[in-house]
Amino acid sequence: MRRYLVPVLVFVLLVGVISAHGEVTEEIADNYPFETALELSRILDRQLMFSFLSASCPHCQDFKDNILSDTGVKEILSSHFVLSLVTLDETFKIELPGRGEVTNMQLASGLGLEGTPTTYVFYPPDPELLQEEQGITRFPGNPPDPESLIDLLERIATESFKEQEKGEGPIYYNYSPSIKEISKKDFNFLQETKVKIPVLSEKVGLSSLPDVRELIVNFSDNSLKEYSENIISETSVEKVYLVKD
Repeated sequence: MRRYLVPVLVFVLLVGVISAHGEVTEEIADNYPFETALELSRILDRQLMFSFLSASCPHCQDFKDNILSDTGVKEILSSHFVLSLVTLDETFKIELPGRGEVTNMQLASGLGLEGTPTTYVFYPPDPELLQEEQGITRFPGNPPDPESLIDLLERIATESFKEQEKGEGPIYYNYSPSIKEISKKDFNFLQETKVKIPVLSEKVGLSSLPDVRELIVNFSDNSLKEYSENIISETSVEKVYLVKD
């Protein structure tokens, strides 16, 4: 997959701005501890978005209250990204695959962090890419409104497939490959983290499948690959995860 670097985007810090048609809820978008987010990004082929925050930063609270709580932002993050919120209020250790143990402060320093909130977006974890100037993009401060973040994330999630787009609508990074084998260990990890992807435990007619974009298939069948291909071609499902023994 061709990797690319989107120019750094600097957003103006604005407090309390809510979109005209956006809806803010009390709960923010699903987010995970950094190490958990790394694993989910790998298993689900989703781009990793993580934000450095601190309790003393009023813009950080605004980012959570008025941006990450917006229903549109939550929808695109839950569908195409894995989100992690990394606090800088205390020091803790993070295990980076292939690179060993670092602290959250060392990670922030290595990425050139200058203030909070600052958000980074990376491709599914490649240890060599978790360093300054190697991500897809970063932006300090808050987006001026939820729509600005939605627009940015939409472009990030589809940009790498520009040359492959066919028919109507964009092609999303995390839907390729459309059929992916995952291990039992990975499946158990998804269950433990309560990822919201339906699990199919027995073969059913295609018309009985839920109207979803992703589906986990967890049963044995000699025609499982063909069945999965039919799911992709004849239903709304964009990606099937096949659990292998």
